[in-house]
Amino acid sequence: GAAEEKAAAAAATLEAAQREVRVLQERRDELGEQLAVAREDAARQREDKARVGSELAQSRRAAHAAQEEVGRLASDKTALERALGAAQEDASRAAEDEASLAARVVAAEAVRDAATAR
Repeated sequence: GAAEEKAAAAAATLEAAQREVRVLQERRDELGEQLAVAREDAARQREDKARVGSELAQSRRAAHAAQEEVGRLASDKTALERALGAAQEDASRAAEDEASLAARVVAAEAVRDAATAR
């Protein structure tokens, strides 16, 4: 009678509670997997951020080195331009000296020819 009905109701309640426990355990397992994936993603993002930061620092160092090299090259260019100017001045002076010497040779030959003609 009544005791059997109570036992049946209690058994049904127990079954429902056990089903609910299984559903909650499955949900807990799913959330645990999602949490593990989220932790892996966060770790990957931290690694990516560190790598990008390292690459950025490397790029900055390379840019700085390139700027220094540009400065050195500009300084070298200025020194070469000065040397070229000095060489051109030397060449011009040598040409003037050569022209003056040639004129003196011509004059000396004229004097010699005049002396010989007498």
